[in-house]
Amino acid sequence: MLPFIIVGGVGLGLLLVSIIIGDILDIFDIGEGLVSGVALGTAMSIFGLAGVITDANGLPQWATWVIAIAGAALTVVIVQAFVRSVTKRESGGYHSPVGFTGRAMSPIEPTFGEVTLDDVRELARRQAYSDTPIPRGARIRVVSESGHRVLVEPIDDPQA
Repeated sequence: MLPFIIVGGVGLGLLLVSIIIGDILDIFDIGEGLVSGVALGTAMSIFGLAGVITDANGLPQWATWVIAIAGAALTVVIVQAFVRSVTKRESGGYHSPVGFTGRAMSPIEPTFGEVTLDDVRELARRQAYSDTPIPRGARIRVVSESGHRVLVEPIDDPQA
């Protein structure tokens, strides 16, 4: 039962962090947008819950694992489809932000930063990163897209 409790607890933590702070998998560029932190955290939580419930009811160990894994797999597919649907609806459909300009809302480093883009379809801030440090408030241009994160470069001199 302990593995189910541990995985379920980690999943619940990942789910809460992804909801409150932002998708942790996008921040660290894990999975290239394949699965969201919300979907993975929910699936891990369901895995733990299903494992604990089936184990507590005395089912054979192999059945406990099969039910927990099947529940997690089904959950990740359903939640990820829902997350993609909501993301698509929020943005009015897919559009590539490559070439868009905007402003750095926080210092941008090779690992993390935040930008707003000057396009009517861009309603929310985007997570960003840059090969070179960019100070807060600098004008930027999107060079490429990786999941929900964008690679940016400064447009003008950051010292100006």
